Amino acid sequence: MKRILLSVSSLLLLLSACGAPQSGYALDDAQTLLDAGLFHGNMGPLSTDTVAVLYRIDQETIIECVSYLSADTAINNDELTILILTDEDAAQVAESACRERVEAQIKTAQNYTPAAVPRLEGAVIHRIKNTVLLAVGDPDRLPQAVNELH
Repeated sequence: MKRILLSVSSLLLLLSACGAPQSGYALDDAQTLLDAGLFHGNMGPLSTDTVAVLYRIDQETIIECVSYLSADTAINNDELTILILTDEDAAQVAESACRERVEAQIKTAQNYTPAAVPRLEGAVIHRIKNTVLLAVGDPDRLPQAVNELH
């Protein structure tokens, strides 16, 4: 029995090293994107409470998150959020909420900060398993930078 468990453990370790399905985004991925210079100006951190209200997500479904918003919202609407949620259903709801937020931001920006519209239209919103990433930044470089995370 001990031998079988050891064999199964070894097989699982080997599979994870050889490209088993991705586990999703990690909170550290946010720092990687911030360090890549994809966002304008100062990006200020948001609390989980604020994220839940801002994105209209049930806070009980958020296990962990990291979120940054441009401190200069009168000039641009850059933001970066990574959510780790309780399950894939919660991630689907959060993904929809992120899309709704970006659409609302585009409508507002068209009247008040039209220069921000191209960046908002180039927003990257991805869901992997129980995680969601939303990034509004450099529309030319952001998609590739997000793809390189996994």
